[in-house]
Amino acid sequence: MKDEKEILKAVPVRRRSAARLAAVQITYQSLITGQSALNFVHQFLASYADDVAKSFKVKYLDEAHLTALYTGVENNMEAIDIAIAAQLVDGWSLDRLTRIELSVLRCGSYEIQSMLDVPVRAVVSEYAALSDACGCDVAFVNAVLDQLARAARIVEMEKNGDALD
Repeated sequence: MKDEKEILKAVPVRRRSAARLAAVQITYQSLITGQSALNFVHQFLASYADDVAKSFKVKYLDEAHLTALYTGVENNMEAIDIAIAAQLVDGWSLDRLTRIELSVLRCGSYEIQSMLDVPVRAVVSEYAALSDACGCDVAFVNAVLDQLARAARIVEMEKNGDALD
């Protein structure tokens, strides 16, 4: 039987995972519509937050993390896109990425670069899993986020070993 502390610890982690999925969905909707997330985030939460939370087996998602993600992506999109583009091989540009891949990469990039209290390996792993759930090229997303993590969190990456795979 699991220790009570393990059970309690798992719930906040799943709430954060649910927030990440919701942030990707909100970022994607903003990209598709060309509108600010603020124009539809309340409707999204009213319509889909419960379903997202249920899929992660939690009562609710981490709304503070969600808000920090979608507002951070929206407010820092130019810098985030520059960071992502710098990781792409020659001949590739942001325009060649699918919109859902771009949404996943934007959220993951923002979290890697700006939410330094969250372990970088957890961030890369979570977004790789989310990219799989969203039908993205998991190896591609993982590689781009791994490179961003190595550039943004050098000390943390060196401290924890060489490879994320």
